[in-house]
Amino acid sequence: MAQEVQLVTQPATTTTRPSNTTNTRAYLDREQRGVAEMLDRFMKLVSLASMKDDEKENVTSAVKEHAAAQSLAMEVETAALVKTTQDLLQLSRELKELWLFGPLRDIGEGEGEGSMDVDSVRVGQLAENILRKDAESTNAASGSGS
Repeated sequence: MAQEVQLVTQPATTTTRPSNTTNTRAYLDREQRGVAEMLDRFMKLVSLASMKDDEKENVTSAVKEHAAAQSLAMEVETAALVKTTQDLLQLSRELKELWLFGPLRDIGEGEGEGSMDVDSVRVGQLAENILRKDAESTNAASGSGS
């Protein structure tokens, strides 16, 4: 008898960024679920490809229907495998962005709120003092040389 082909689709995974408190755990969970789903889909695809007909007599309509159902199931599993791979690539992109640019912060969050303005004013004052001293030493040197 022909084996029954089962079509199962998984719900789409979300690609929203997790909150700051559970970042690491959420990213690891997404990675583990993605890898497990890829392995599952690949195993199903290999098992579908290796299915053989029990009856080898002649090509009947039942065998053709079974082959069509098997082909459809392989297409579904392949599409799901590609989607899972794309999800893992998206996760990889998000991790690279976090690595390069740091985590996104809400308005008002951050280190040293307001201290950057104070620091920039202080750097400006120091630069002006250095330029003033340099100008005075240049004027003094040119004035004493005459």
